[in-house]
Amino acid sequence: MRNYDDTAVSAEFQDKNGGMDNGGVLPSSQMFLHLPSEFARSALIYAAYVGHYFCDHTYTVHRNQFDYYMLAVVDSGGMFFQYNGERFEVHAGEVILLDCRRPHTYGAIDSVSFRYIYFRGGSSDAYYRLLAGENGYFTRPARSVEVQSAIQSIFALVTDTMYDEHRVSVQLYRILAELSGSDGRGESVQNAAVLHAIAYMEHHFFEKLTIEQIADQVNLSEYYFSRLFRRCTSMSPHAYLVNLRITMARQLLTVSQKSVERIAEECGFHSTTNFIRSFREHVGCTPKQFRRAAMEEHREENT
Repeated sequence: MRNYDDTAVSAEFQDKNGGMDNGGVLPSSQMFLHLPSEFARSALIYAAYVGHYFCDHTYTVHRNQFDYYMLAVVDSGGMFFQYNGERFEVHAGEVILLDCRRPHTYGAIDSVSFRYIYFRGGSSDAYYRLLAGENGYFTRPARSVEVQSAIQSIFALVTDTMYDEHRVSVQLYRILAELSGSDGRGESVQNAAVLHAIAYMEHHFFEKLTIEQIADQVNLSEYYFSRLFRRCTSMSPHAYLVNLRITMARQLLTVSQKSVERIAEECGFHSTTNFIRSFREHVGCTPKQFRRAAMEEHREENT
């Protein structure tokens, strides 16, 4: 059962308990809030806040204490952090894990786009101690396909009307397990090729892409690229691209009033008919039924 406080929160959202200053967050940014069940609080690693922020150079956050761990991946630009008496930077393609229960400051260097997850519970304390060590924080290149795939899955789950906190917990464990099992060195060229392809799809999913075009971007033959992609992600490139498009469509259906036809076009489907058929196959209902259910649940929550 979905139990989000709000389906999506605009950039003007103010987290008074955490002392978050959201100046500099651009309107295209989104935040999703989750109210965990009693079972999740006692047994699972659960995500309380999930968001994708686009910020200008004025974005800065000051906190004395916020009772969560923050996992963030910088997609473009860079961020500065002041933590444990140290100042450091995290740039595009890097991940940071931070214990926000301690005083901290962070913000944008020029401009930045980053995805973040605030989580706690379960074995999160033990994982943080394992990863952070003496530094008190953890940073590393986020080149792992496993990490990127798990983050993508979490964003798909938080926009699903049938939110499943157990599955979100599984994806968080995937991320933490991958980060703890790799030192960030020795990434293979093959792995880098798949990550580059995923990044290309995420930035061009709305275009009429072919697998051959994506393979050309990483200088591989279509046949070899398809086999490599499936080996690294357990999905075909086509399935990953369609899943990405459906994920974005779910989000637009939930947080916007755009027509089904407009959403189909913006998400890269060749026709509205193709979009509706694909959406039904992946989600189990039509786009209009999905939107109606999301609106009804939102009204019930507010009531």
